[in-house]
Amino acid sequence: MKLPADPYDIKARYAPGLIVALPFLITLWTSFHTEAQALSGPLGGAISIIIWYLLSVSVRFCGKRIEEKLWKSWGGAPSSVIVSWSDKRLGDALKAKYHKMAERVLGMPMPDMDLEKADSHESLYLIDQAFARIKGILRQCDKDGLWSVVNAEYGFARNLYGSRLLWLSISILMTAASATLVYLSYDNLKLIGLIINLLNLFCCVLVGWYVLPKLAKDIGFRYAEHAWESFCNIAEQSVKIENR
Repeated sequence: MKLPADPYDIKARYAPGLIVALPFLITLWTSFHTEAQALSGPLGGAISIIIWYLLSVSVRFCGKRIEEKLWKSWGGAPSSVIVSWSDKRLGDALKAKYHKMAERVLGMPMPDMDLEKADSHESLYLIDQAFARIKGILRQCDKDGLWSVVNAEYGFARNLYGSRLLWLSISILMTAASATLVYLSYDNLKLIGLIINLLNLFCCVLVGWYVLPKLAKDIGFRYAEHAWESFCNIAEQSVKIENR
């Protein structure tokens, strides 16, 4: 059994899964180092991979579950909000170009300013439908583009943010376990484990509640910018070929 080497999975699933599992691993290797060494063979490796895989599934589930709440607080999916006429991150001329290319290449309607003013929900729905097709085009025609790198970064931030309560729970539990073991049978390695767990607990609160909310939003909209620009470049090349 081995973990897939897909760059997105490594960044968005396995990296946050490892961060969430870190307090457990710290406690295992500092408080039960003799027993842990006995699991360093093939059996221990298989068990570690299984636990890591299960945690990666858990953090992705937590990330996808919280995504709808995040998008609602941002006014919608970043990929739709960023090309809506009311959003000011991009200029109207650039948004008009993206809309035109989507209509021409996809053959799907895009909202004008009047429709957005009259029904913002319908406007975002039309963009959502168009972008669902655009994602397929990007995966087929520009799978290694900059948008894919930023998408993996967004997946990491979203999944870690979504699993912050799981991360906090494990951190508290393992810190308490380390403290108890230091009290019952003190040694320097156990004390080091306790200190590292305390630092991890502090980082969990700081990152999970103060850094990740803004980071996930910033990366989400950066992904949307790169995705639309990449699609526009592909669409322009397609139009040029048609006109030859």
